[in-house]
Amino acid sequence: MRKLKRFLSFIAARMFLLTILSALFIIAFYLAMNTANCWVLISDGLDARAGVVLMGSDASELSDYFRDEFLDKDDVLKVGLSDTSPYRDYEIRGYDHRVRMVSVWSWPWEDVARAEIIESIPAIDGTIRSSRREAALAAGGESRLSPPKWATSRYRVTLVRTGGRWRISNLQLIEQIEE
Repeated sequence: MRKLKRFLSFIAARMFLLTILSALFIIAFYLAMNTANCWVLISDGLDARAGVVLMGSDASELSDYFRDEFLDKDDVLKVGLSDTSPYRDYEIRGYDHRVRMVSVWSWPWEDVARAEIIESIPAIDGTIRSSRREAALAAGGESRLSPPKWATSRYRVTLVRTGGRWRISNLQLIEQIEE
């Protein structure tokens, strides 16, 4: 009887340990999966946002990355799509968009993720439109012939999962970084 009790105790302890390890592996897997999904969404979403502002890409594609409530109040998009955009007089051919992830966290059982990122566009390839060249030279000289620099910024990003898909719901500017 004593041997049977020790054997059952041994089996129960091992099964408990196996259950705990399995739960930790499952949590780690979903944590890594959510982190990767958030990283890709943030990187692609901010690149699409920059494409809309710089190159006049289709703004309707942004709803794949951002919630509509955010798009309605995004100051960068409002200025970029308006007549006061600093890039409206330029023909932009391309740009180098970079997003550096500082931190990201999302529990597997939560539908909200938070991240901190640094967005920069160190190079914008473009020239001023020929119809605006003379006015730009008169207003600011040779420096006005190239597109203005994009401000490198640190953001706090909030993502929300709805219907199994992550979307950026808030992009809070923490600071603008001088280079």
